Amino acid sequence: MVVLRMLFNAKSTRALFFLLLSWVPILVFIYTSMTFHQKARNATQPTTRVQACVHPTLQLGDPAILRSTYTVKAPICTSTDLVQVTNGTVQLLTDRECDYTPIHRVNDDKIHYGKVVKNIPDGFRISTDFFKIYCDRKTEYHASAAFKNELWKRKEADLRDGFGGLGIAMLGFDSVSRMAWLRQMPKTRNYFLQLGAIELQSHNIVGDGTTAVFLPMLTGKFEWELPECRRKFNNAKYMDKFPFLWHPFKDAGYLTSWCNGDPTAAPFNYRMLGFNHQPTDFYTRPFYLAMNKRRQYQNYCIGSVLASRVWLNYFRDIFTVYYKKRKFLIHFLVEMSHDNNNLLNQMDADLRDLIEFLNNGDYLNNTVLVLMGDHGARYHQVRYTWQGKMEERLPYFSFLFPKWFEEKYPEAIQNLRTNTRRLTTPFDIHETLKDFLHFDGTGVGNVSKRGISLFKEIPLERTCEHAKIAPHWCACLDWKKVSFKDKKVKRALSVALKTINGFTQRYRKECALLSVQSIDAAVTYETRKEILKFLHTDTNGGIYKVNLTHNGQNELALYQLTFTTSPGGGQFEVTVTNDIARKQYHLPEDQISRINKYGDDPKCILEKNRQLRAYCYCNNTNQTESAV
Repeated sequence: MVVLRMLFNAKSTRALFFLLLSWVPILVFIYTSMTFHQKARNATQPTTRVQACVHPTLQLGDPAILRSTYTVKAPICTSTDLVQVTNGTVQLLTDRECDYTPIHRVNDDKIHYGKVVKNIPDGFRISTDFFKIYCDRKTEYHASAAFKNELWKRKEADLRDGFGGLGIAMLGFDSVSRMAWLRQMPKTRNYFLQLGAIELQSHNIVGDGTTAVFLPMLTGKFEWELPECRRKFNNAKYMDKFPFLWHPFKDAGYLTSWCNGDPTAAPFNYRMLGFNHQPTDFYTRPFYLAMNKRRQYQNYCIGSVLASRVWLNYFRDIFTVYYKKRKFLIHFLVEMSHDNNNLLNQMDADLRDLIEFLNNGDYLNNTVLVLMGDHGARYHQVRYTWQGKMEERLPYFSFLFPKWFEEKYPEAIQNLRTNTRRLTTPFDIHETLKDFLHFDGTGVGNVSKRGISLFKEIPLERTCEHAKIAPHWCACLDWKKVSFKDKKVKRALSVALKTINGFTQRYRKECALLSVQSIDAAVTYETRKEILKFLHTDTNGGIYKVNLTHNGQNELALYQLTFTTSPGGGQFEVTVTNDIARKQYHLPEDQISRINKYGDDPKCILEKNRQLRAYCYCNNTNQTESAV
């Protein structure tokens, strides 16, 4: 019996063995299939190494751009100065008796002149940054940083959790794209790169115009997320209590500045109320108000000095007078590039020399120097070309850090270098600047946040949607020309015209009903086909072995139209969204741009509603017939 049991058990064992052996191929197939699908699912998650946003490669020598690029000779300033100012003191250059009159700010629109100091001596120490000199019937205006004891003695916070008081100094230029900077500022750029500057190559705007750059960068907010501050609007308030970064920096002991040139085009004053109280320690608006009132601009000169050089010299003087003090300086110049990028080249040598002065004088050992544009050209003729459209969305932005910073924070700088080819925005600059006060570490940024510090690695899967960039401003998309006769183009154009006319409906007595005179360009853009078709990568997450067999479907079509209206010849660029799933077309106002100058066309509406100046062409007759 024992032997039989043993035989039986042996046969059972053999039978069980062969049964299991027959199931091996099936089990292997099931395991392989599960592993494959799990890898495919994992590959479609945000950890994939495929870069979602790739901006187009633009040409420095694009023929359409070069046709409007030319050299503008710098003007010769023939006046002879009576004095010069060095390190806060006046040196007399004449034997005449000279009087000193300080210029004081009353508010953002008014100045007053202080008590006159008669017959000042050589070496006279100025008490205000801006002043008038009068010598024997000749008047000069000057801007230079005055030494103020309260600024010198400002208490500085410890900032151990930041960068120990490292400063930031920005020089910004209106309407300067990355490519325009490369064309117009070769001396400055080459020298800046020799010093180790880092340039952002995929920096994308998030809205229209200068305020749509500086508000996100300095407050971390879109304009519509902040209190109403527009002129002629109910309940509009001054911007004093907006969460500008200069407030916490001042609290930490930094000297602060917000310095513009031309006061008529200042970002926070043209259509906004500006500030009730002076917002920063250094604030050039009173000086330029005096210049405008007295018509002191003569062929881009202020006295014997180029106006652009006066602006640069004031920036320099803050460093020389307040050597090694912490600084948070934001200086922005409009008049040398807003209407014509070609003027900017006149500043190339001067800006290069300024950077060399700051570098050789050891002023940049405790300060990060930033050179930037807010956006590309918007009104110059390059704006009408395809490349011009892309350049508008891709401004210049670069950093120069002290050499010790990379030694102390190598991962932060490595991430910054990695991010130079990733999608970045002004919201990211905001988060980066906050790190100077409270460093949040390195690692990989959270792609779900619209602002990511550049000291963190920006995820490859970041898209314009993640960064809260409206399609109208996103340079990441594939573009395709479309026929003007296309039914969908006609429908989008009808929606655009109806929307624009709707803005002026309440003022039809003043503003003409517009019709389409001509369609100048029509393109459609959708999600890049590589993204729609992406399924998974190889097991290592590489970017060379990519499976693009997914049958992804696009649910939105976007139509960017450029057209001219009549009467008045207004030129508009709009992006109309076609919601394919719901069969709807819509056009938000923030995706409408007026791309040519309107001059005095909207003069009749400025006092009633300045916000409509881009859409109103004044007439003297009523028009009630629909133009759509």
